[in-house]
Amino acid sequence: MKIKHHILLLCLLVSSCEGTTFVSSVPSYPVHFEINILAEYPHFVPSGGIDHLVFTSQRYYTDAVGYAGLLVYTAFDEQYHACDLCCPKCLKRYIPIEPDGMYAHCPTCGEDYDLSYGLGNPTKGISKEMLRPYHCSYANGKLLIY
Repeated sequence: MKIKHHILLLCLLVSSCEGTTFVSSVPSYPVHFEINILAEYPHFVPSGGIDHLVFTSQRYYTDAVGYAGLLVYTAFDEQYHACDLCCPKCLKRYIPIEPDGMYAHCPTCGEDYDLSYGLGNPTKGISKEMLRPYHCSYANGKLLIY
Protein backbone atom coordinates (compact mmCIF):
# COMPACT_ATOMS: atom_id res chain seq x y z
CA MET A 1 0.00 0.00 0.00
CA LYS A 2 2.83 2.39 0.84
CA ILE A 3 4.49 1.67 -2.48
CA LYS A 4 1.34 2.69 -4.36
CA HIS A 5 1.21 5.97 -2.41
CA HIS A 6 4.88 6.68 -3.12
CA ILE A 7 4.45 5.96 -6.81
CA LEU A 8 1.35 8.17 -6.95
CA LEU A 9 3.19 10.98 -5.12
CA LEU A 10 6.16 10.67 -7.45
CA CYS A 11 3.89 10.84 -10.51
CA LEU A 12 2.18 13.96 -9.15
CA LEU A 13 5.49 15.65 -8.44
CA VAL A 14 6.87 14.92 -11.89
CA SER A 15 3.70 16.00 -13.69
CA SER A 16 3.40 19.22 -11.67
CA CYS A 17 6.72 20.45 -13.09
CA GLU A 18 5.43 20.40 -16.65
CA GLY A 19 5.31 23.80 -18.30
CA THR A 20 7.36 25.66 -15.68
CA THR A 21 10.35 26.25 -17.98
CA PHE A 22 10.10 29.32 -20.20
CA VAL A 23 10.68 28.50 -23.86
CA SER A 24 10.91 31.46 -26.20
CA SER A 25 9.91 31.57 -29.86
CA VAL A 26 12.93 33.78 -30.46
CA PRO A 27 15.81 31.60 -31.70
CA SER A 28 18.54 30.91 -29.16
CA TYR A 29 21.70 32.83 -30.06
CA PRO A 30 24.82 33.42 -27.94
CA VAL A 31 24.74 36.34 -25.54
CA HIS A 32 27.81 37.68 -23.78
CA PHE A 33 28.09 41.42 -23.31
CA GLU A 34 29.98 43.39 -20.69
CA ILE A 35 29.36 47.05 -19.94
CA ASN A 36 31.63 49.08 -17.68
CA ILE A 37 28.83 51.17 -16.22
CA LEU A 38 31.07 53.45 -14.17
CA ALA A 39 33.34 54.34 -17.11
CA GLU A 40 30.98 54.19 -20.10
CA TYR A 41 27.50 55.05 -18.76
CA PRO A 42 27.88 56.62 -15.28
CA HIS A 43 24.30 57.95 -15.29
CA PHE A 44 22.78 54.56 -16.19
CA VAL A 45 22.01 53.39 -12.67
CA PRO A 46 18.86 51.74 -11.28
CA SER A 47 16.98 54.49 -9.46
CA GLY A 48 13.37 53.33 -9.57
CA GLY A 49 12.74 54.69 -13.04
CA ILE A 50 12.91 53.33 -16.58
CA ASP A 51 16.05 53.91 -18.61
CA HIS A 52 17.52 51.85 -21.43
CA LEU A 53 20.49 51.16 -23.70
CA VAL A 54 20.27 49.42 -27.09
CA PHE A 55 23.06 47.37 -28.66
CA THR A 56 22.52 45.91 -32.13
CA SER A 57 26.09 44.86 -32.93
CA GLN A 58 29.32 43.78 -31.30
CA ARG A 59 31.62 46.41 -29.82
CA TYR A 60 34.47 43.98 -29.18
CA TYR A 61 35.28 40.61 -30.73
CA THR A 62 34.16 38.82 -27.53
CA ASP A 63 30.67 40.35 -27.62
CA ALA A 64 27.57 38.40 -28.61
CA VAL A 65 24.27 40.31 -28.75
CA GLY A 66 21.67 37.57 -29.18
CA TYR A 67 19.32 37.19 -32.13
CA ALA A 68 18.28 40.78 -32.96
CA GLY A 69 20.34 42.76 -30.45
CA LEU A 70 20.17 43.65 -26.77
CA LEU A 71 17.86 45.91 -24.84
CA VAL A 72 19.44 46.65 -21.47
CA TYR A 73 17.21 48.57 -19.08
CA THR A 74 16.46 49.55 -15.51
CA ALA A 75 13.00 49.14 -14.05
CA PHE A 76 10.91 50.11 -11.04
CA ASP A 77 12.50 47.28 -9.03
CA GLU A 78 15.85 49.15 -9.20
CA GLN A 79 17.59 46.28 -11.00
CA TYR A 80 19.28 45.83 -14.37
CA HIS A 81 17.39 43.75 -16.93
CA ALA A 82 18.14 42.64 -20.48
CA CYS A 83 16.17 41.06 -23.30
CA ASP A 84 16.41 40.41 -27.01
CA LEU A 85 15.21 43.12 -29.39
CA CYS A 86 13.22 40.58 -31.42
CA CYS A 87 9.43 40.56 -31.11
CA PRO A 88 8.44 36.96 -30.20
CA LYS A 89 5.30 37.24 -32.36
CA CYS A 90 6.88 38.55 -35.58
CA LEU A 91 10.38 37.05 -35.25
CA LYS A 92 11.81 39.72 -37.58
CA ARG A 93 15.52 39.86 -36.83
CA TYR A 94 16.17 43.07 -38.77
CA ILE A 95 13.11 44.98 -37.54
CA PRO A 96 13.76 45.25 -33.79
CA ILE A 97 11.38 46.44 -31.12
CA GLU A 98 11.69 50.11 -30.21
CA PRO A 99 11.93 51.07 -26.53
CA ASP A 100 10.05 54.19 -25.49
CA GLY A 101 9.82 54.92 -21.78
CA MET A 102 8.27 52.04 -19.90
CA TYR A 103 7.23 50.21 -23.09
CA ALA A 104 8.92 48.63 -26.08
CA HIS A 105 6.91 48.77 -29.30
CA CYS A 106 7.00 46.35 -32.24
CA PRO A 107 6.75 48.35 -35.49
CA THR A 108 5.55 45.27 -37.40
CA CYS A 109 2.63 43.90 -35.36
CA GLY A 110 1.98 46.90 -33.09
CA GLU A 111 2.44 44.98 -29.81
CA ASP A 112 3.64 46.92 -26.77
CA TYR A 113 5.76 45.18 -24.14
CA ASP A 114 5.77 46.47 -20.58
CA LEU A 115 9.30 47.02 -19.24
CA SER A 116 8.32 48.63 -15.94
CA TYR A 117 8.93 45.57 -13.75
CA GLY A 118 11.64 43.92 -15.83
CA LEU A 119 9.50 41.24 -17.46
CA GLY A 120 8.75 42.48 -20.97
CA ASN A 121 5.15 41.24 -20.89
CA PRO A 122 2.83 42.01 -23.83
CA THR A 123 0.19 44.59 -22.95
CA LYS A 124 -2.01 44.82 -26.05
CA GLY A 125 -2.24 43.25 -29.45
CA ILE A 126 -1.79 39.64 -30.47
CA SER A 127 1.38 38.45 -28.74
CA LYS A 128 1.01 35.97 -25.90
CA GLU A 129 4.71 35.72 -25.09
CA MET A 130 7.08 37.98 -23.17
CA LEU A 131 10.35 39.23 -24.63
CA ARG A 132 13.24 36.73 -24.48
CA PRO A 133 15.04 37.58 -21.20
CA TYR A 134 18.78 37.40 -20.55
CA HIS A 135 20.60 37.19 -17.24
CA CYS A 136 22.31 40.26 -15.77
CA SER A 137 25.05 40.28 -13.15
CA TYR A 138 26.41 43.53 -11.70
CA ALA A 139 29.63 43.69 -9.70
CA ASN A 140 32.36 46.29 -9.21
CA GLY A 141 30.82 48.73 -11.64
CA LYS A 142 30.54 46.19 -14.46
CA LEU A 143 27.35 44.71 -15.87
CA LEU A 144 27.57 41.30 -17.52
CA ILE A 145 24.70 40.12 -19.71
CA TYR A 146 24.64 36.43 -20.59
